[in-house]
Amino acid sequence: MTPVPVLCVPYAGATGLAYARLSRRGGPELHFTGLDLPGRGGLADRPPPRDVTEAVAALSAQAAPTARAGLPYAVLGHSLGALLAHRLTVALSRGPQAPPSLLVVSCCPPPHLADRLGAGAEELLGAAARELRATSRGAGADRTWAAGRSDLTLGRELADGADPSDGPPRLVDVPVLALYGADDPLFPGGTVRGWERWTRAGFTAREVPGGHFCFREHASAYVAMIREALRGIEREPDPSPAAGRPAGDTAQGRQDIPRR
Repeated sequence: MTPVPVLCVPYAGATGLAYARLSRRGGPELHFTGLDLPGRGGLADRPPPRDVTEAVAALSAQAAPTARAGLPYAVLGHSLGALLAHRLTVALSRGPQAPPSLLVVSCCPPPHLADRLGAGAEELLGAAARELRATSRGAGADRTWAAGRSDLTLGRELADGADPSDGPPRLVDVPVLALYGADDPLFPGGTVRGWERWTRAGFTAREVPGGHFCFREHASAYVAMIREALRGIEREPDPSPAAGRPAGDTAQGRQDIPRR
């Protein structure tokens, strides 16, 4: 069995490796790969993105090998990363490559309510820093604040719909799975369910035990919901020329999350 790739977009201040716990729960069906924004992780040698256009371009370049393979894959974003994952899905749906089979948005308000990210900005950054301290013995936790503040400027742009190159956020023709923490004090289920209006395909909202970082607190339950949503997808190769991507072709920045 070839596992379905799940491309993970980082939340404010994080790198793609923040999703490592999901990778350990993926089993033979799911393979989680972390994407990075410029300025950190696998793209640490690049300047941070100046706007949403640059951020999405960097994510798209890392996603391209998977999208061109012609097989089902998913895009996942948590918190601010969900808004970027939505824009990434829009970008991947435009070109000759295949769009995702599923967009997973986690613990994040939809674009029309994205201004709520600003109201909880300090809480978001504080939670991200605490999470990094807990998982990395403090290494880099202080840098989370600087990177997170930079990311939140992208969040304001996403909230305003002020992406000069492609206009306001768009509906996607991809099924959306919206996950939210049962005890998330920032973005409860009623807010996260608002993603339903941003897809022309199917929509499902599911509650996960835990708070804002439910994907770490209850990783097994979280992964089980993604696995359930992806089951039944026909895994037939795409006969188009774009599917003939050489094996091992990966984009700079993306990180296969180790299963430890």
